[in-house]
Amino acid sequence: MRKKYYIIASFLLVFGAAMAQDEANTFSKSYDPIKVELENWDPIRGPWLASSLEAISKKEPVPDRTFPEDVTPAQMVELLPNNTRSAIEKVAISNTSTDQSQWSEIRRVVVRPNRPTAGNGNNGCGTRIARSYGDPHIQSFDGARYSFQTVGEFVLTRSSNGMEVQTRQKASGDDISLNTAVAMNVGGDRVGIYAADNPDGRFDSPVRVNGRAIDVDPGKAYFLTNGGTITRTGSQYLVSWPTGEIVTATIRNSGRMAFMNVVVSISECGTGFYDGLLGNANGIERDDFQGMNDVADLRIPNGGDVFGGGRELEQRRLAFLANSMADQYRVSQLTSLFEYPIGTSTFTFTDRSFPRYHRTVDDLSQSQREAARRNCEQQGITGRDLNACIYDNGHVGIEPTPPPVVPRPTDGVELRPLPRPVVNSNPNSEARLRPVPTDEEVIQTEPGKKPKYTPIPADMQVSPENQGGATADPIGRTNPSAQQETPQNVESSGSNTRYGGATKEVEEPTTPTPSTPSVRSTPAPVPSTPKPSTPRVSTPKPSTPKPSVSKPSTPKPSAPKPSAGGRRGG
Repeated sequence: MRKKYYIIASFLLVFGAAMAQDEANTFSKSYDPIKVELENWDPIRGPWLASSLEAISKKEPVPDRTFPEDVTPAQMVELLPNNTRSAIEKVAISNTSTDQSQWSEIRRVVVRPNRPTAGNGNNGCGTRIARSYGDPHIQSFDGARYSFQTVGEFVLTRSSNGMEVQTRQKASGDDISLNTAVAMNVGGDRVGIYAADNPDGRFDSPVRVNGRAIDVDPGKAYFLTNGGTITRTGSQYLVSWPTGEIVTATIRNSGRMAFMNVVVSISECGTGFYDGLLGNANGIERDDFQGMNDVADLRIPNGGDVFGGGRELEQRRLAFLANSMADQYRVSQLTSLFEYPIGTSTFTFTDRSFPRYHRTVDDLSQSQREAARRNCEQQGITGRDLNACIYDNGHVGIEPTPPPVVPRPTDGVELRPLPRPVVNSNPNSEARLRPVPTDEEVIQTEPGKKPKYTPIPADMQVSPENQGGATADPIGRTNPSAQQETPQNVESSGSNTRYGGATKEVEEPTTPTPSTPSVRSTPAPVPSTPKPSTPRVSTPKPSTPKPSVSKPSTPKPSAPKPSAGGRRGG
């Protein structure tokens, strides 16, 4: 009986492998026209884009860029000539093979809005913009507007295709809250930006990628493993999905605490079903209030919003949103995309009793309302955004926030012919980050007061190889344990590189390349042997700390470990 069982199991395994191989061959044949079209367009950028689209369809990492432009696959599609783009769109839309799950992902990328300069009379499918801003106010994809005074972590938006954005709202007083962090699933990479409550004690950068602190230089994109990018202009961070969605997080200060305004831009081209505080993006504004319009005496008229109708009605509407709607979209420890300090979790940042009182515009005096109105109108804020601006400026003193204009990363980008591939990868973005202070670096202060940390001289900084902090992909996309130094589908041999069937010269570097591993691969922590040190006393004069000495060792790539929700929290 056992022998018969093994024979059947073996047959099923062989049959399954054969079916998978046959399916892969079927997809490869149906995808060949797109490869040919892109390679004919550009012998360097074309093969990268073709490989990237296929990687996205398989939920795998994209190859390293072999050109100087810091763009995502969707942005490269936007830069294609009209004839090339139309050709690959036609293949993607008309394909009826059995691999529809893969083709659906490819269509998300190649069916994109056209550039304004395209000049072909086709405006593409357009975009929808929504935001959470101020203290905070919500403007949905369909134009609904309401105030959301709550404390906790919430799903701002998520799509059936896996795109998700979560925000953390923190109390600023007894009845006002602000966005202090945003966490995102960017094509399989977990990205967090923290205006406050940094999860690991590091304040060098507010950005975390798959749990690690990352420095984003102005003017240079940070490349995510699965094709997305992060760029920075001043205090504004722009996160681009490989499939075209964009989030901007702008860090500001209310006078009480640092906070952020979050803007989300999505395509109208069938990118899935949406859900969350920003609504369902179906073009109908009234159904974005999630049940409030089903309550007769709370119903909002068409073209109206939560503000107005008198203090009592406005407070009842706000209470409904802060309770029923808030509970519907609170994240759990299992679904959270945030990082947490040790001993904390999403429950640490939750207060269901907040706010103690629902403020309204009517709580402002006449002089306060008029002063706030003047400030808002001077900044060009009118219409339905005016009440929210008066509320923020009158109650909290937040400067007026004009309607957002989401930057187009492809504006001004011109693709020039390249004589040879140029590897464009991440710089050593972690090298300048200060390591988490050790116990030896803490200067004890008076009892009950927060310890202060001694500055660490640059020559004593711990190298990224010895900082530990293995990166796992908690969202489920394949993440290789080590990244190739040369781009995928590029074969190096001496001074030549064979790329996509053609041999191209590659300039050899004059300086030996350091062996620092790519940010995409995470070295295993190297055990360090600290020098014996004399324990510090709590007072008088602190002595200069001595750095721990790490034994040099070649870092070993660590295999990714899947993780669900609640990062590093207790």
